Amino acid sequence: MNTTPSKEELRKTLDAAWDAHREFQKVYLKGVRDEAWPGWYAAYVLGRLGDFMAASLLASLLEAAPESDDWSKTAAEYVLREIGV
Repeated sequence: MNTTPSKEELRKTLDAAWDAHREFQKVYLKGVRDEAWPGWYAAYVLGRLGDFMAASLLASLLEAAPESDDWSKTAAEYVLREIGV
């Protein structure tokens, strides 16, 4: 396992994942909503930040993260809190 990222590192990477996933949905899925987005985000985040947790756990935490106007910040806080950081 790699070192757990800081809240800011995770937030920035979730923002980048959102941008990349939006393009993926637009170009490859032709605008269709990707119902498997949590796994996509988890793979992206772990690819950028290293394997600091299992992909399946990260995907489930991202899916469970509360909705908010600043989702990446809220999700980063939620994920780190849930894993005890």
